[in-house]
Amino acid sequence: MARRANSWRSFWLVAAALALVVVVLIALVLRRADRTLATIQQTDPRRQPTSAAAGLVGAQPAAAALPNALHDPFTILLIGVDKRDRADDGVRSDTLILLRIDPQARWAAMLSIPRDSVVNIPRLGPSKINAAYNYGYANATEIYGTGTDADAAGGALTAETVEQYLKVKVDYIAQVDFHGFERLVDTLGGVVIDVPTPLLDAEYPTEDFGVERIAIPAGLQVLDGRTALIYARSRHSGSDFDRSKRQQQVLRALLDQARARGVLEDAALLPRWAEVLEQNIRTTLPIRDLGMLNGLAMLARDLRADRLVQLSINPDDVAIDREDGSDIYWNQADLAALVARWQAGPQPGVEIARVQVINGAAVAGVASRVTDELRARGFTLADAGTAAQVYEHTLIIDYSGRPHTRQRLADALGIEPRYVQAQPGPDAPPQAYQVDLVVVLGKDYQNR
Repeated sequence: MARRANSWRSFWLVAAALALVVVVLIALVLRRADRTLATIQQTDPRRQPTSAAAGLVGAQPAAAALPNALHDPFTILLIGVDKRDRADDGVRSDTLILLRIDPQARWAAMLSIPRDSVVNIPRLGPSKINAAYNYGYANATEIYGTGTDADAAGGALTAETVEQYLKVKVDYIAQVDFHGFERLVDTLGGVVIDVPTPLLDAEYPTEDFGVERIAIPAGLQVLDGRTALIYARSRHSGSDFDRSKRQQQVLRALLDQARARGVLEDAALLPRWAEVLEQNIRTTLPIRDLGMLNGLAMLARDLRADRLVQLSINPDDVAIDREDGSDIYWNQADLAALVARWQAGPQPGVEIARVQVINGAAVAGVASRVTDELRARGFTLADAGTAAQVYEHTLIIDYSGRPHTRQRLADALGIEPRYVQAQPGPDAPPQAYQVDLVVVLGKDYQNR
């Protein structure tokens, strides 16, 4: 199969990446005027009563009351939107992640939805799921009534589509414009990315509908906003699944940089962040309620790694009934079982661990390659890293007491027991944020 199953195993942080960009970073505007929050917060067209006299097909009354996001479980549809002007196919959504949060049990679960999934879009019919946003955006008035904001309509129709396809309720919607992502990255001084292989694209599209040649070398480097966006969005340097993986890598790096810079405490960054958020983020979450906003931000900060569940619609978990070109028709029975797992959240007795692979072999790209191999085997991986020194032997270091994962790693990589550490020694590399185990690739690994 041409597609790589691991491409849809989005690490919780991409899921969480987009979630935190929408939820946590919004906290930066708390000291700004209510105008900013009013701009970011949208009215959900799905929840507005429409009149049959308006001549709208399928007009319905407003939906039932929403759950209390500080007490009751709720869902957010996270939408990454490409809003750059296009002469061919208009505005579209390139990233769809359904997030379920239980604020009392303090857990979150993410479900990534491939954009090539064929679904039935209300008022449009069978199509790829990423067409829902464009259709809603372009037909806001016809679908939801006079005065409906195009952004809100695009998000609303996407939410309707997801609800029908997965048979779940979507309570809230959050949108991030990829074009503004450049400014988010630049505000933080760039992002650190370990590029596994050189990225070469001879036909990267420009804003004036031309093309340019792009070359990003392999290795650990700091990317500015424009380069980070190119790295995440290039279509000619690999498959769409590779592109999705690069997007997740960049989003994860953005969050890591935000933590490292301490943006919540850096008052100098607040005005710039508020401006960027105001221009590029829209959500139906009730963020104008400062109590709600504070509560959501605290919840996002307090979520532990073992209370975060990552799931995706992928060929390992859901059978493909049919493929037609790039269109994917997923098996509905398998899909329902996956959604049930997503709704259940973390399961007692199930060991959840996040693994990071560090390049201690001084071989370019080896850590990223092993990261991909382990992700394909079902492990949860952080971004690959680079060791501060060269190691002779490959090590597995357990920082958080995850014996089952530790043994699975040893079996998968063929590591002898003497090189498997149940706890870090004095010379162990520093533990990265929310990483439970580290695989340090030594000079011996290239010969395996």
